[in-house]
This record gives sequence, structure tokens and C-alpha cells, in this order.
Amino acid sequence: MARMNPYPMRWILPLALILLLPSLALSDDRPPLPANDPLAHFRREHPRLLLTDDQLAADIAAAATDPFRAKLHGRIIAHAEELLSAPPIVHHLIGPRLLEQSRAAVDHIMTCALAYRLTGDARFADRAKRDMLTVAAFPDWNPSHFLDVAEMSFAVGIGYDWLYRQLTPAERLTIKQALLDKALIFAATTYGPNPEKDPRLYWVKAETNWNQVCNGGLLTAALAIGEDNPELARLVVNGARASLPRIMARYQPDGAYPEGPGYWTYGTTYNVVILAELEGVLGTDFGLGAAPDFDRTALYRLAVQGPVGPVFNYADSHLNYEPTPAFAWLAERYHHPAALAESRVLLAAEIGQKQIKDRFFALNAIWYPNPVVQNSVGSTEPVPLDLHFHGAADIAILRSAWDDPHAIFVGFKAGDNAANHSHLDLGAFVLDAAGVRWAEYLGADNYDLPDYFGKKRWTYYRLNNHSQNTITPGDLLQDPRAVAPIVAFSDAPERAFAVADLTAAYPGTAKRILRGVALLDRARVLVQDDLSGLRSGAPLHWGMVTEGKITLSADGRTATLTQHGRTLLAAILAPDDAVFQVTSTRPPTPEENQNEGTAMLTIETAPAAGDVRLAVLLTPSGPRWPQLPPPVLTPLRDWR
Repeated sequence: MARMNPYPMRWILPLALILLLPSLALSDDRPPLPANDPLAHFRREHPRLLLTDDQLAADIAAAATDPFRAKLHGRIIAHAEELLSAPPIVHHLIGPRLLEQSRAAVDHIMTCALAYRLTGDARFADRAKRDMLTVAAFPDWNPSHFLDVAEMSFAVGIGYDWLYRQLTPAERLTIKQALLDKALIFAATTYGPNPEKDPRLYWVKAETNWNQVCNGGLLTAALAIGEDNPELARLVVNGARASLPRIMARYQPDGAYPEGPGYWTYGTTYNVVILAELEGVLGTDFGLGAAPDFDRTALYRLAVQGPVGPVFNYADSHLNYEPTPAFAWLAERYHHPAALAESRVLLAAEIGQKQIKDRFFALNAIWYPNPVVQNSVGSTEPVPLDLHFHGAADIAILRSAWDDPHAIFVGFKAGDNAANHSHLDLGAFVLDAAGVRWAEYLGADNYDLPDYFGKKRWTYYRLNNHSQNTITPGDLLQDPRAVAPIVAFSDAPERAFAVADLTAAYPGTAKRILRGVALLDRARVLVQDDLSGLRSGAPLHWGMVTEGKITLSADGRTATLTQHGRTLLAAILAPDDAVFQVTSTRPPTPEENQNEGTAMLTIETAPAAGDVRLAVLLTPSGPRWPQLPPPVLTPLRDWR
């Protein structure tokens, strides 16, 4: 290939038989395939995955008049320069996972391959080839944890395709054979009639991120070598088409993701990879992209991020979103200008970081967030301040403004405790105000803790309700199978709210347990709990985890939280005899995260049997916040 101008800125046939059928290879001198064949419009030339040479040329040309795109290209090239001296990929497991190395391979290979295509600098191609040949020599890609295989397959498949003309015939053979032997060897069983015969392949019928990631990895590998192995490609394409709708149905009914914001990024990125590869290589996504409510998931991503960065990090999510170019793809594809504009803001921040941590960063050049054109489709439709996302994670988002970093932001969690990656957090909430997160989720703990996803899961402090901003009778754990729906929601300007029925979370403790969170006058937050028919002798614990310094009043009825020069006032409105306390967030074992820098503002009360109400008002303090009288409390059953 001529140097470019440098640019700075099994069930059909056993696999063994498939490999012995070169006559089936796609070639231009064979008769056209039937129109209903998924490979009927297979793009034969390389590169074909995600970015063809024509598309690349158009991107480079566009950068000549788009400084932001040019800056992005330059940052990709600079990151590739950094990766030239990065340690090699090694076959090293952490716990049961090779995943760290598989993800490093995605970063190394894709970034360097794209940098070569942008500049023609052979150093980048050489580094990507070296990494591909290194992992091709591994004994396996750790199929016992199939995510490792999937991400390695994605990395190697992209590298093989993008650098096809730079690979010698021997190198192509070596890399292609690795894809066949270490990844696609599982395709016949995975997409055959009995995948359950191999427990490593459970994901093909799963409704979790594993479905998206693993299908994405195998599809990339199959399409990368599809002209030589069309029966295998056909098997994987048809298999992925049958498998993927399982997880895509979980975006219903509002576009939310059941596994939380962190796994939204992971699963949705690979979901977009699948759709984009099918469209690019086969000319169609077979209608997968029209799955109900998938077109709304960019709004979910937009909504669950707070005003200054931290997200509503329920489930095993971390405090901050991992960036993903898939956000821009979704915003552009489904016409969400607000999400598209936000994706540009996020990309600008990522470009400005000293270190690129997103292994998919190079895909920003492909799924580039074009500037929002005023009066484009949907551009005049404002995003509501208050949103209710139904589903396994039944959540409400309330905020005082979209364009104010000091805005009040509330995330309120209900739904299904049995959802994948869920914590026992029914009734929990987060609160941002004045540029500070006051009420926080502690988030995930170390996945390598013993039985983290097994029998010990609910013994870990961060994962059970004792660490959550919710209400708990005594020291009970929430029922891990409980479903607690949001039963009322309002987006009224003066009183936006959501009410969840938590009765099932604590079976047998009360006739009914309701929790409501209200944003009053867009200036303060009321958290109210109404318990009907509370059984005798059931003490109640109300908790809110915070990094703020807590100062209690003399009578214990109010608490002042300070953080970064900002103040939040907490006041008990009911019951009259309740007082605040400050308790530790230290877990019971030293192996767990010790939660340094946090404490819990608590109420411990032992009410008589019958009907009980707890109500706490949380108000940011400062000149921009109005001083308003306490609200009149009304029963949660009357909140309409």
C-alpha cells in the first residue's frame, strides 16, 4: 500500500469440516448468493469492519475544515505513540480472568492500526502486528471466562481486517488460525441446538452484558475472515441475530439498562459494534437496531449523569462513567441532539486528559459526534427535567436544571433486587447540589472477594442495604428476590416526586412500606417514609452515606454537612422524637473496601407498633437558594 500523506492531527457442519471447504470461499467468480442469504451483500474487500478506506479518506478530508476532528485525530496518533513503548500483552490471569490483557489488546491493536491508517507510519502497524502475533501464540484466550475470548477476538479481528494488506501471507495465516482455534472454535456449539452442553457458553441465552460482548467478539472475528470461511460467518451472523434480541429486549420500556450505568457502557458499546459491523459488511442490521426502546437509551445515558460528572451509580457501577464512542453513534442514529451535544462535551474532556484510559477511544474517529445543527430533527424537543425509567431497575431522576453545574440532582432506585449486578438498594437515592455529591452510593467492591457473585454476596457491606441510603427495619437484609416498583411519579414544576413501594423488600415487618422522594420548588429535597401496620418491636434505621463533614445541632434534630466550601442542611420533620447520629461506614472485614472519607448520617428510632412516618428535608444553603418554610407533610398514598 502506498504510504499516505502523514496526518498529525456446529450446527451446520463441524468446524473441522468447514475449514476443509475452501471451495465455499466467497469470491467474485461465483454465482450471486440468494437474496435471503445473510451474506448476499457481503463486502469482500479489506478493510471492511467499521471503517473502509473510502470512509477514512472522507474523515481525513473533513478534518481539514473541522479543527475538533483534527484534534481528535492528533490525539489518537499521540496515544498510539505512547503505546509503542507499552509492555507487551501477556497471558496473565488476575483471579479467574485474562480480561485486563484482552482489553489492553483492544487498546493497543485498534489504536495503533488506526494511527497507521491515518499516517502511513509503519511503526504503528508493526506494533499492532506484534501484539496480534503475540496473542496468537497464547495457549488460549481463557474460555472459562468467555468475556476474555470475546474482547481478544474483537481486538484481533479488527487488527486483521484493518491491516490486512500490511500483513504477510504467513502472518495472515497465523492470525486467522488463532481466531479459528481460540475463538471461533466455539461457534458451532454456541449457535447450535444445545449450547448448554458447555457451561462456558451460557451467555448466548443470557439477558446481560455478556450476551452483547461475547456476540460482538465472535461476530467481529467471523466477519474479519468471512471471505475464506463463509459457512462459519453465516453461522455466527445467524446465531448472533437470534441471540442478541434477548438482551436488547431489556432496554424496554424506556431505554434504561438493567445492570446500571457502568454496564450500560460495556454492553451497549458492543451492541453498537454489532449493529455497525452488520450494516457495514452485510448492508443491513436485520432490523436489530429497531428493537423497541433501544432508540431511547441515549437519553437514559444522558439522564443518569449528574451535573458535575458523577453518575447515579447503582448496581456494580463506579462513580464516574467510562466514556464510549457508542454514545455519539446512538445520539446520531436516533436523532437526540442533546445527547449528541453532550457527547461532544465528553469527547473534548477526554481529548484533554493527560492519559487516555478508554480502550475504544479510536472509535471516536469513526462514530464522530458532529456539531448539532439547530432546527435539525428533534433539536427543538427539550429533555424533561424529571424522568421515570421503568424496568428491572425502576428508577426516577429529578433535577432542577440541565445547564447548571450547581443544580439539584436526585437519583432514586426501586425495581428488582434480582437484576444482574444489583445491590440490595431498594429505596436508595443519590443527591447532588451546589456542585457536590452529598448522598452517595459506595458502589462496587472488589470482584475477587470470595464468592462476590455467589453465596457471600449479601454479606459484603457495600452490596447490602446496611450501606445504602434507604430505610431498614432493624438489621434485616432486603429480600434478594424482592421487587419494589415505583407506584407514583410526577414531574410538576413545584413538586416533582417518585414513590416506591418497599413492602416486598422486608416481608412480614409491616402491612405496607412506602418511600417517597420529592424535589420541592426545584430548591430542596424531601425524603419521606410511611410505614403502615408496623409490627411491634421493629426499630427503624434511616441512613445516608456522605463525604461531607457532619455537624449535629444540640438537640440532634438538624445536621449541617459541609464539603468543598458548600453546605447542605438536613432537618428531621417527623417523628418529633427522632434525632440524627453519625455512624461509621467501615465494613465488617478488612478485605473489603474500607470506605475511607465517608460516614453515615443516620436516624435510629424504635416506634410503637402501628403507623409510622419518617421525614427528612435536605436543603442546600447559600445565597442562590431560597429560604422557604418547611413543607406540609401529606401521606405518601395521597401523592399524585
